[in-house]
Amino acid sequence: MSWHSKWHNIKHRKAAQDSKKAKIYLKLAKQVQLEAIKWWDPDLNPGLSLAISKAKSAWVPKPVIEKAVKKWSWQDTWESLQEVFYEWYGPEGVAMYIKCITSNTNRSASNIRTIFTKYGWNMGQEWSVAWQFNVKWVIVVLWQLKEEIIKWKTVQENIDFDKNEFEEKLLEIPVEDYEEMDDNSYRIITEKKDLMQVVWYLKENNYNIESYDIEFIPENTIQISEKNEGKLERLINAFEEDDDVDEIFHNAD
Repeated sequence: MSWHSKWHNIKHRKAAQDSKKAKIYLKLAKQVQLEAIKWWDPDLNPGLSLAISKAKSAWVPKPVIEKAVKKWSWQDTWESLQEVFYEWYGPEGVAMYIKCITSNTNRSASNIRTIFTKYGWNMGQEWSVAWQFNVKWVIVVLWQLKEEIIKWKTVQENIDFDKNEFEEKLLEIPVEDYEEMDDNSYRIITEKKDLMQVVWYLKENNYNIESYDIEFIPENTIQISEKNEGKLERLINAFEEDDDVDEIFHNAD
């Protein structure tokens, strides 16, 4: 009986992991498809190049990525996707800005409204939340270790990195701000118009770029009580379960 119970638990745990993996694949494939609609060639479309890179990093299967790009080329059943944003206020007035990638805006709006209503928070009027965020591009550069999976084993490689030299070089390019993170990386903030100049400069100088992506950075953050931290976490988890929700931004500290 104990063996059966153990196997039963393993099956359920594996099913949950597979479900989570499928959701990640779906979200990343949508990002690829949305960018491919704008322009199909990743060499000429930095957004598509980034989306494909993120999908590969998450081990999204190659056929899934290719199908997402192929949909734009009219060689497959094409499904129109849109990028839409919803604005709400959460616990203690936390401003929440939710990005969706969807083929049905009515469905997305209904789902978002249902989740917020369930947790008892209020929908904001248009621009009641958006004005509290600045749109920036964030580049993450690894400075200590690079991890690769080789034959199913994680291999760590030391990277030669001089922090002082790196920070001096950042002064030579249009970087708004940068921050050394706790996970052996630097977080660099720049404007959209300067993104590719910064990325190309870092690549030419052989720095290890882990990712670059758009973020909505709050102008000010607010501190919420420990009690409401749990409520906010449950709310965010509920949004992450929705297939149309791509990213969630908020101004809680």
